[in-house]
Amino acid sequence: MRTGAIGLAAVAGPLVGGALTTHLGWRAVFFVNVAPALAMGLAALAVQAPSAPAVRAPATPRESARPRLDLPGAGLLAVALAGLVHTLVGVPETGWTVATALGLGCAVAAGGAFVRHERRTGDPLVPPGVLRSDTAGPALGVLVAASAALFGALFLGTYYLQDVLALDPLDSGLRALPLAVMMVLGAPVAAMLTRRQGPRRTAVAGMVLVVAGVLLMSRLGRGSGAEAIGGCFLLLGAGFATVMVTATTVVVRDASVDTAGVAGGLQQTAMNIGPALGVAAATTLMSMAGRDGTGGRPPGDGPRWAADVFLSAMGPALTVLAAVAAAGALLATRLPGRSAPRRPEDQPVEELPDGPPRSEIASSA
Repeated sequence: MRTGAIGLAAVAGPLVGGALTTHLGWRAVFFVNVAPALAMGLAALAVQAPSAPAVRAPATPRESARPRLDLPGAGLLAVALAGLVHTLVGVPETGWTVATALGLGCAVAAGGAFVRHERRTGDPLVPPGVLRSDTAGPALGVLVAASAALFGALFLGTYYLQDVLALDPLDSGLRALPLAVMMVLGAPVAAMLTRRQGPRRTAVAGMVLVVAGVLLMSRLGRGSGAEAIGGCFLLLGAGFATVMVTATTVVVRDASVDTAGVAGGLQQTAMNIGPALGVAAATTLMSMAGRDGTGGRPPGDGPRWAADVFLSAMGPALTVLAAVAAAGALLATRLPGRSAPRRPEDQPVEELPDGPPRSEIASSA
């Protein structure tokens, strides 16, 4: 349901945003959130109106008080992630300089301090048992790899549609529509396949679709038609929906009641880290490949020369992103397989009060 809702938003976003940008300018897209926010605010006030009965949470006993929020751990994790992404994004402008090395060093140092702090604090932000699970870690890695490959490809695909093919934002949104449609249609199918085939096979198949979509996008050029472009986005949408449903199921299903919130937070964090790293990597790869693929042509050739340079760099960058998705496919092989149906003799035996188990009664009868 959640993935389907994201797919619906992905359908409406490019179309509405493209129409507003094309006809009213890019600033108009920020007003899209105003009406829904006001509606939700009014709905929240209506629920807690004076005439409505107040809803109060039961008091938590002192002996079962929940752990405190690990603010130092959250701060260290934020510094590590922000330093890593900020450094990678700045590489295309500054190159690999001393400042880049310092930025990466600060990110690594903050990450190490976070791990050390989590091992020593009494109320860690991430309980050790969650990440030590045999399935949660690989599932989170799959989500990071899939979202990095997808959003890195979307980042480059947007420039390809608007700068190389010279499409306006609305036409670009229409070209990418198959991705959103497949997310809506693929979410329930992925849930069904997960139940029947198991998370491992389903996630591997989804990652293969993502790899194929990114590789096909790396082959696009000036003469690529709507069918070829739509096919790339279709594969990306089908694969990403499958991976998102399956990996999220694995992360949350095995979590205990006490760590369910942490597991959901880790899933959401992975879905935010992946796109940030994917876009940063795509920017860096484009800059590096663009400097090597100019072919000695003078920049005075204008927009067509710039588009040719972009195309020469887009292929290698997308190939690297496809390799990231392939690494996610390898991680998907560590997810649990299809669970065997429970046999009747494996069912828990229900005992009667002060008497033998029902299974003995049935056998004696």
